[in-house]
Amino acid sequence: MSLIFSSTPTLRGFGQIAGTIAKAADGSVRDRGPDAQVRRGCVDEAAPAAQPWDRNRFGSTAERISTVESLVAVAKELQAEHAAEFPRGRKLQLEHDHEVLSAELKELMGRPVADRPVGRPATIRIALDAIEVDLKKHSLGITRTDVAVYEAVFNFLCFAGSGRWFPSWGKIAQAARCCEKSVGRALRRLGHHGLLAWISRSTTKSRRSDPALKQRVQTSHAYFLDLKKRMAERVYQRFLQLRERRERRFGRSTVAEPVQAPPPPPSKEVAAQRSAIASLGASLFSSDGHLGRV
Repeated sequence: MSLIFSSTPTLRGFGQIAGTIAKAADGSVRDRGPDAQVRRGCVDEAAPAAQPWDRNRFGSTAERISTVESLVAVAKELQAEHAAEFPRGRKLQLEHDHEVLSAELKELMGRPVADRPVGRPATIRIALDAIEVDLKKHSLGITRTDVAVYEAVFNFLCFAGSGRWFPSWGKIAQAARCCEKSVGRALRRLGHHGLLAWISRSTTKSRRSDPALKQRVQTSHAYFLDLKKRMAERVYQRFLQLRERRERRFGRSTVAEPVQAPPPPPSKEVAAQRSAIASLGASLFSSDGHLGRV
């Protein structure tokens, strides 16, 4: 373990370092679940819950290609929508406005109540809430790096019937040509939009200092697709539309063609009415084909 001190170490800093060393000694650096063997939120990789491979199986190659291409196309459309809503410099402008309004609000609240402009603090708070909503929305928007990570993740999906899918962040980062931190941020946004889901897994390994002692360590996530449950309805319907187009390219379709119902048989009442109308028309005409005179 390497310890890096600042130029002016403080008593609090030494206390934090001592606490970290103590936790490392008893193996409680990370928050653990009720079992004390598995980290909170993680599932043992040998457990059935950590192997959601049945959700990743495809009935045919055409279905697999259509699904993957459609999902990547949806991600690119979301990225285009995000870029149109938040052009370059929009985030910096929002952060600047938030800083200016926060300073103004702080200055107003420092004045006596009688000297505050009526309604101005409330107006500033409303504007700050709107800016925070936009900043939150910007942080969850799909970026180009996210699309590259999404395409790279599919390179590790086993399409040969098993559906196994558990690449490490390092492998994903190498395939997407980005860093592991970018992979983590991309997965968070992809999961928010329902494009990808995963289960955190862990396993038991021997400690380097004492091989007889075992410790629980986190392994790669187990990824799976749960689109209908996690996607917004608008995004899911768009995915179905794109997949249907691609499946027609392969000469197949998951949407059943509408079947025309046979015409209903003529009822007896309609037949009787037609017969009465025909007899009436025949009585109105004379034998020479002209209407009879009254």
